[in-house]
Amino acid sequence: MISPDEGFQDDEIAQYPEGVNLARLLPPPTRKPFIVGIDGRSGAGKTTLTEQLSRVLERSHDVVSFHLEDIYPGWNGLLEGMERYRGEILEPLRREEDAHWTAWDWLTNEPGTPRLTRTAQIVLVEGVGACHREARALLDVSVWVELPASQRKQRALDRDGATYEKYWDVWAEQEEQYLGEDPVWESAEILHPGPSPQEPGTEQRDTP
Repeated sequence: MISPDEGFQDDEIAQYPEGVNLARLLPPPTRKPFIVGIDGRSGAGKTTLTEQLSRVLERSHDVVSFHLEDIYPGWNGLLEGMERYRGEILEPLRREEDAHWTAWDWLTNEPGTPRLTRTAQIVLVEGVGACHREARALLDVSVWVELPASQRKQRALDRDGATYEKYWDVWAEQEEQYLGEDPVWESAEILHPGPSPQEPGTEQRDTP
């Protein structure tokens, strides 16, 4: 999507290294919206990668991001959230319509406020399940982010602490069910490593 010789200042490359790398691997947009799915297990670095990619692409494109964690209906809601994501987000966007949806309020554990994801030139959709089997046909590019389990758990707990620790096994079991039936990495166009242990994460989220 961006050419290898596109000029970046050294501080930009230092600040958004993974975003620059992924932006160079993406094909040019062929339709609007051009939807990029970024999937991976919890703690793999999907949100960090998406935020960096958005910063890089915003230099020359109209970009919006959607995070699946905003639509999961609670800690036991991975599969239901994936269905809602396809029906409420991807299908309208693919029709070139803005997506209207209701966010999940993680504090009250109930539906929250109405939201809108508009049909920008590029839409980045990120989260566990972003590239699931029924979603892939509606995406333009699917990206799988891979990181060893020990690093993923440490990153997630460093990020969210006790909030997530008691739900780690509950969520991991749902991930195993999803990926056992649909090994996304085998179908993804791009396999991308998660952040190295030395790279400071920028995720500031308290959900998967």
